[in-house]
Amino acid sequence: MMPKSDTKEPCTQGAASHVIVIEDDAEVALVIKEGLVANGFSVTHAPTIGTGRTMLAEREWDVIVLDLMLPDGSGLDLAKSLRAAGNETPILMLTARDTVQQRVEGFRQGADDYLCKPFDVDELAARLEAIVRRVRTSDRQKLHYADIELDLLTRKATRAGSELTLSARETELLAFMMRHPEEILPRERILRQVWGDEAEDDSNVLNVYVNYLRNKVEGCLHPRIIHTVRGTGYMLSELEPDALH
Repeated sequence: MMPKSDTKEPCTQGAASHVIVIEDDAEVALVIKEGLVANGFSVTHAPTIGTGRTMLAEREWDVIVLDLMLPDGSGLDLAKSLRAAGNETPILMLTARDTVQQRVEGFRQGADDYLCKPFDVDELAARLEAIVRRVRTSDRQKLHYADIELDLLTRKATRAGSELTLSARETELLAFMMRHPEEILPRERILRQVWGDEAEDDSNVLNVYVNYLRNKVEGCLHPRIIHTVRGTGYMLSELEPDALH
């Protein structure tokens, strides 16, 4: 069964959302890809679960379009295993059979939306846009790394579920580091991003605030997560900096 598609001019507004389409029917996949590209998406096709798993492990995706029946397994099983592994990438599931029981099972296994074949590609694009918009809105409000969570709207920070009492500057410093986890952040870059025009290159203010933040985020109960990279700056990481290279 083929999805229906109308030719549209590509959308050029904003950054393209990256979609992986895991679908074994090459003709259906081509129509989906052409239709989504015309709606402004960046699309990659995986014909099997095995290929899809490899691609999902290689990079982050904004959304997964997942066929229910694939030659090397079930889309439901893939969705279930992704969620069990902590992969929260949104999933829109495609199926040739539309029953309430099947949809319920799909949602239980981790699907975010469901679409029955044949379908209009513009409807698929609209549903994907809604999913991505919802996720990006949520992502903009909350930052996560390891067992640390920071709500940018309420300015509430927690580690392992325990609330951290942070000043405004400490919150800004933590937010910047959480946006760049496991990345060596030079002192000058941190000062420029967090202190802006108030920053002074030879100022000791960064050392002081990193120590404040360490005392509150790590204390005596939690392992080191804010590391000093000698001669360069700092890094937010569960592992020692040397272990990441």
